[in-house]
Amino acid sequence: MKFDEKTLSILFDQLFEGIYLVDTERNITIWNKAAEEMTGFTKDEIVGHKCMDNLLVHVDTEGKSLCTGNCPLLQAINEKSEKETSVYLHHKNGHRIPVSVRIMPIADDSGTVTGAVEIFTQANSKKNLEERVKELEKLSMLDPLTGIANRRYGEKIITDRIAEKKRFNWDSGVIFFDIDNFKSINDNYSHNIGDKVLKMIANTFRESIRSFDHIARWGGEEFIVVLSNINRSQFKERAETLRKLVSESFFYDEEEKLSATVSGGATMLDENDTVQSVVNRADKLMYQSKKNGKDQITYE
Repeated sequence: MKFDEKTLSILFDQLFEGIYLVDTERNITIWNKAAEEMTGFTKDEIVGHKCMDNLLVHVDTEGKSLCTGNCPLLQAINEKSEKETSVYLHHKNGHRIPVSVRIMPIADDSGTVTGAVEIFTQANSKKNLEERVKELEKLSMLDPLTGIANRRYGEKIITDRIAEKKRFNWDSGVIFFDIDNFKSINDNYSHNIGDKVLKMIANTFRESIRSFDHIARWGGEEFIVVLSNINRSQFKERAETLRKLVSESFFYDEEEKLSATVSGGATMLDENDTVQSVVNRADKLMYQSKKNGKDQITYE
């Protein structure tokens, strides 16, 4: 039994996974409701565009564009084979979302590939995120602007990780991030745009960390990320991924594309640390990143 695109679109709208179809030129012909919910882009905004247009802009952990480079969807079409991978897609509000992607080529009766279907699901558990938000609201530890944890909660998490280091020798690390040139963003645009930048970066961090890691807004344009149960090389790799994902996040103000970068200071926790000693150390490292040119992380 064959289905036309209208029937397929109705069927796909009943599924929880994000789904879109493309032809061999990578023109998007179907975009389901789950894809709308996950990305913020409506069907009318996506259908008719090519997947490599400046909308979804998938990137890998290195922040490299997949849509204009090593595109797994194009590989599936050219190689006539299924592909599975993990990517970070671009949400309409600017932030990055990690998704697991499965791509299958579509062929006609003669075996000629006529397009492909991409199925994507969020890598992080939405339920876990919702439960964490409820917990933070209950404890009055939620930052009202960005929707992530506030400084009070960040201090609590660092205290807990220091205790774990003392008791179990579990390794954790702290990254102190500061948005580059944030005053200029507010001065040149508006505080409303500055708030959108804060939300975009907070959401990129929140969506991209593991379920047992934590992100908090420390104050102003400063963020603290606490990565748990991680060795030094893994810590550096994850920190660089977060920095690159921020630099690849963007949104539009009318016709102008707006983005931002962050500078960071990263340090592993020591059992003799206090919250103040950790944050002071990471803060000094962050300022070193600023002096060295910004959009980078300095490690101890």
